[in-house]
Amino acid sequence: MINFKVLPLGEILRKEYNQKKIEESFKKFSCQRETDLEDFLIHKAIPYEKTNYGKTYLIIDEKKILEDGDFVVAAYFTIAQKSIDISNLTKKRKRKVLGDYPGRDSLNSIPAYLIGQLGRCDTYSNADLCGQQILNQCYHAISLAAQVVGGNLLVLECRECILAIIKGLL
Repeated sequence: MINFKVLPLGEILRKEYNQKKIEESFKKFSCQRETDLEDFLIHKAIPYEKTNYGKTYLIIDEKKILEDGDFVVAAYFTIAQKSIDISNLTKKRKRKVLGDYPGRDSLNSIPAYLIGQLGRCDTYSNADLCGQQILNQCYHAISLAAQVVGGNLLVLECRECILAIIKGLL
């Protein structure tokens, strides 16, 4: 298991880090099972962060920083907000899903937290950094946001399961 540190990308960009150096470290991130994760980190993470649409968190290998001075992304995740369409649900189903949510019968959508990107670099095994550790860091970041603005619905977006997750929640 590696020692890691979770750093918000926005915090790194606000400090005196060279953006080119950050971009170079992103190019070392490899995820052959899901090349969209590579593409997002390399090409979209910084512009996405600057629009303030969502937040990307980098899980950094502390040993690499201490020994080599390298900025190595072992894993990362991105959190945003999402609106879920519930306009087609019956009032009975809305009551079951939303409970005492204020004005639930007339709602057409409800807010949710979205984990839109989540991945581990291929150079790290499950023994080094398991998926549950990455998810726990996501949950922690979301719980901090929920303490400030509320909310209790979470959507994990993935190619094969997004419809099942949404249907399961609704």
